[in-house]
Order: sequence, then C-alpha cells, then structure tokens
Amino acid sequence: MKPEARISKDVQTLLRDTVGCYVASLEQGYRKERGGTRITPDIPDLWVCHPPTGIWTWAELKTPKGRLTTHQEGFRLMCEEAGIPWALWRDVRDAWDWAVANGLIEEA
Repeated sequence: MKPEARISKDVQTLLRDTVGCYVASLEQGYRKERGGTRITPDIPDLWVCHPPTGIWTWAELKTPKGRLTTHQEGFRLMCEEAGIPWALWRDVRDAWDWAVANGLIEEA
C-alpha cells in the first residue's frame, strides 16, 4: 500500500469508528480507460463531517514530505479567504488533533 493510501485508511478508520464522523473520499485516482483522474484536480481528498455537531472540514492528505499542487494551493487559499474549513493532514495524528481541537473527542 502506498504511503498516502495508508494515511487515508488510518484517518478514515479513526474518524468513522472512533469519532463518529461521516467521511466522503474524493481521492484522485488515475483511470487509464478514461485518460485521467475522475474528479476536479483541486478538490481535497476527504470531506469530513460530524453530524451530531455539524462540524466539518475539507481535508487534503499528504505524506510528511508531500507538497500541495498549484490547484490544491488555490483551493486552500479560496477556502481560507471564504472562511471555509480546510485542513492538511500528514498522518492520523493530525486528524486526531483536529477532532480534539473541535471538541469531538478528548485528548487521552
């Protein structure tokens, strides 16, 4: 399993099973038969929502050395300017910290 795929799996498992979030995966995937990816290139990897509280965020997943593309950076800036929740998570701990900061779980 590729490192970013491992991060995604761990983050989704944590947020769904431990925190009780709805997690929509919008991760890009190359589709050879269609000649490209299946969604718009600037959309983050995950949309995360905690239904009981209405707290949500877009989440881009990167390895510790991974960098945002030009499209991803543009989306991040648009969200920042509009006050739309957006996060960059490089490991499952970043998702945990987001859940703690938003009062969805308590720090152990």
